[in-house]
Amino acid sequence: MNVLKLIILAIISQCVATWGKAPSTSGQLKYNIQKISQKDVVNLVSDFVTESSPSRMVGKDGHNKAKDFILKNISAFDSKKSGKVIVDTYSPDIEEAERFYQSDFDQKVLGRFPPSDPSYQKWFRFTTHMKQTAQKLKVIQGSNITWEKTGLDSSKVLVISAHYDTISHDTKSLLIAEKDPMPGANYNASGVAIALSLIKLLSEIDLNYSVQVTFLDWQGIGFLGSHRYAQELKKTGKNILGFINLEMLGQDSRFFDKTKKSGNMSVYCRPADQKFIQAANTHGARVTSQVTFEMKPIGFESSDNFRFWENGIQGGTYSQNWEDDFNPKFFQTPQDTPETLNHQTLYASYEFLAGAVSGILLDLTK
Repeated sequence: MNVLKLIILAIISQCVATWGKAPSTSGQLKYNIQKISQKDVVNLVSDFVTESSPSRMVGKDGHNKAKDFILKNISAFDSKKSGKVIVDTYSPDIEEAERFYQSDFDQKVLGRFPPSDPSYQKWFRFTTHMKQTAQKLKVIQGSNITWEKTGLDSSKVLVISAHYDTISHDTKSLLIAEKDPMPGANYNASGVAIALSLIKLLSEIDLNYSVQVTFLDWQGIGFLGSHRYAQELKKTGKNILGFINLEMLGQDSRFFDKTKKSGNMSVYCRPADQKFIQAANTHGARVTSQVTFEMKPIGFESSDNFRFWENGIQGGTYSQNWEDDFNPKFFQTPQDTPETLNHQTLYASYEFLAGAVSGILLDLTK
């Protein structure tokens, strides 16, 4: 009889433990989300910047250190191995990078300015410089790092992405300032820290759908990491629910903001992506009101989102307010340090995005 009781208790305990892994409301989910504190997220940014110092640019020593940091933290945050880690090492498509820069020049400069115009000459030098840089770095392999967790319905996949490399351009010449430190706290240690925090959160929750959290390489040179990843993702034939790209989520101020507000961030998408983004925003808003992400269906060319769009995948880039609160002093400069970030907004962005991602993966309705 005692043995039977023990068996029954074990079954009940297992059922309770399993049930507890899947929050059924946003209130329950918020409890899980806040197990990761503001200090945890801020420390991730600081540690990432420190360990990959002085630069995570492709070809620099910090570039490899950044990969090691990401892999080390994925292992620590998913110690029970609820998901698997996939490292896709590839030779960068240099021809695509050259095509990208030339096409950008042809569309935005050629025919608008005469060759004698200083603007034409500046952008011509930039285009030539970036194509030459891509050629110079072609021996450096790229590495996209993906943590994948299988859901109950493994045919449907939600993608979260954040690039981990850095780059810095001289503000006058636009040429790469390779000798300058590139701490990249906002660009894009902020996105990496939130993506790692999402792995820690999702590793403890049973999911209805599969998820891939991907750390993209070679963003600063032709967006080649996302070019590779989106193409490979399309080949799987899986039903991609959509992508949420994380880019520069720590810059927020009232001083620089034209509207003198804080907590007003943006999500950049296309008109065709609005239904997906609205659903994600609804889930996120249930968790926190400390930050809002205004949906801007205007397209966006400054992050990896367009590579997903090229491959027919819906979604958008969650980022700072580029129109009203863009601070050029910190953008891709040595001043982009952890101390310059708005830690409250960074953490609120994590809470919002954790709610958005988990809400989709759990089919939460309230």
